[in-house]
Amino acid sequence: MSKERVSNQATPAMAVGTPRTSSTGEKASPAGQASKGAWTHDRIAQLAYELYEKRGRQEGRALEDWLNAERNLGV
Repeated sequence: MSKERVSNQATPAMAVGTPRTSSTGEKASPAGQASKGAWTHDRIAQLAYELYEKRGRQEGRALEDWLNAERNLGV
């Protein structure tokens, strides 16, 4: 009886250095994607906090505030 070793390592979805493309097929820089995503997240968070303050800082409605902020920003 011989025992075989099986590797359970996952295969990477994209190889390092593979150019990324946008939904329109244009090449996009990873730095540009990260900064836009970070900007969007920060703006949503800021607006959600403003909504929280306008409601008198009532706890327990963070998700509602976040979703309303996304809707208001058209995200």
